[in-house]
Amino acid sequence: MIHNLYDYNHNQKCIPYSKNCASSLTRVILCFFSFLAIINAYTMRLCLDVSLNRIVLDCKEEHVDQRKTKDNWILDLAVAINQTAFLVSSRLAAGKEEKLKPQPAQQQQKRLEPMPHTTGEWHSHTGISCAELWSRQSQSLVIISFYAGYMLTHIPGGRLAERYGGKWILGSAILLAAILTLLTPSAVRVGGPSALVAIRLLIGLCEGPTFPAVSAMLAQWVPEQERGFLGSCVLSGGEIGITLLQLVSGLVMAEQDWPVAFYVVGGGAVFWFAGFAMICYSKPDNCPYIKSEEKDYIKSQVSDTLIFSAQDGNAMATIPPPPWRSMLLSTPVWALISASMQHDWSRPELSQELQDVLQELKAQGSTMWDEVVASLTLTAPHIGNWVASLSTGSLSDFLISEGILSRTQTRRLMSWLVFICGSMYMVYVKANFGKVWSCLAVGAYYAGIKLLPLDMSPNYAGTLMGISNGLGSLPNLLMPYLKELEEKYAIVGSIRAALWLICTSYISGDVQSYNQLGTHTPIAN
Repeated sequence: MIHNLYDYNHNQKCIPYSKNCASSLTRVILCFFSFLAIINAYTMRLCLDVSLNRIVLDCKEEHVDQRKTKDNWILDLAVAINQTAFLVSSRLAAGKEEKLKPQPAQQQQKRLEPMPHTTGEWHSHTGISCAELWSRQSQSLVIISFYAGYMLTHIPGGRLAERYGGKWILGSAILLAAILTLLTPSAVRVGGPSALVAIRLLIGLCEGPTFPAVSAMLAQWVPEQERGFLGSCVLSGGEIGITLLQLVSGLVMAEQDWPVAFYVVGGGAVFWFAGFAMICYSKPDNCPYIKSEEKDYIKSQVSDTLIFSAQDGNAMATIPPPPWRSMLLSTPVWALISASMQHDWSRPELSQELQDVLQELKAQGSTMWDEVVASLTLTAPHIGNWVASLSTGSLSDFLISEGILSRTQTRRLMSWLVFICGSMYMVYVKANFGKVWSCLAVGAYYAGIKLLPLDMSPNYAGTLMGISNGLGSLPNLLMPYLKELEEKYAIVGSIRAALWLICTSYISGDVQSYNQLGTHTPIAN
């Protein structure tokens, strides 16, 4: 049934708006698989974090030959990093730059030296225990190695997704990360921490294009009037990924069989790739299953400046390289980057939270599957974050579609909610209802800040997401130093609050000037 409502496409041709095209499921299926991609990315990213303690405990009973570690460069690097951290920490505490006294440094070095074996000396031809290999510094290096690789491939991944379509960039990223995840247990047994650092670095490199590729696909598939709900639903999929990983980890940790967690999440990602490759496409024009009504509806409802790079004969239209200078000199872009960095800084240490709960349950002689209350306490906040993102996303769509607020005003409203709800959570952190404020803050973040790359530049949504999310991950590399800095200097929290208010004032939901394209030329297949 055709209603007496009309929308216009980019050429101002009248296209009827029908219930059938609005309710078709093709774009919803695409969003569902993108949602699952984010879940897989998070489970593979955090799988090691929650398993590392179990790996170290299992390794204590084994003996690793020093000759297989090739001079054990991982331990040397960890010692060097620890010494640097000690110097920085001491200088921050002193409040001025000066040379440290040799005695504390010597004590720090002495503490890091491996425990002697029966021979009483350290020799390259003798064996070393896993406890010495898996020092605290080595474990930290294993964790941050993922983020070192993760940051590097964000922008390249976004550009490739814009150039060749997000389907195969996203699919390849998740599939390669899944294969490496499945190989992780074997790498640990064969190569110890040095092999684990290498494989986690590779997993990070593979996962880097995930969010940029998803953003490039959402820009092509999601109508503007549905962007708040569908976009928030997809991009907040990590909250569900965290929940699933906590449940899986609780089961396998209770059984003391840590490799199972890697096999479960890696295998799930492989199955996801099989379905995604068969069903999903980068753009509506490439999809053979989509109805013409829904295709026309999507084209009429996305941004007027968006280029549909559809295959046409032997040529494919492409967009020119992004105007880097205009992007990097844009105030809203830096406001977006700053807000993304502060969000990652504010997130709790999920792995430590899970380990604390498991340790408490172990002392009681039970597991997460036996203690429903403990399981809900751990998982409910993340489910609440996801539900809150759907609610605030729907509210955003309503405010924009009804003309109550502009798109920029709506995104700024969501950013203000993040600040207000986050502040209330800090006030009532120990109260039973304190988590509610945290859920509202996280939900508003996904409905506000996280959608800005789609708003600001639909043609370069992948690149813009690569810039903001890639640089936004920087705090994950520096988290130990940032936490210590914030604990020692109370003013750091005030500075962060002021920066967030400044970001809220400068973010923009309007299409930016650098999104406008000149002529684009066809290239041969």
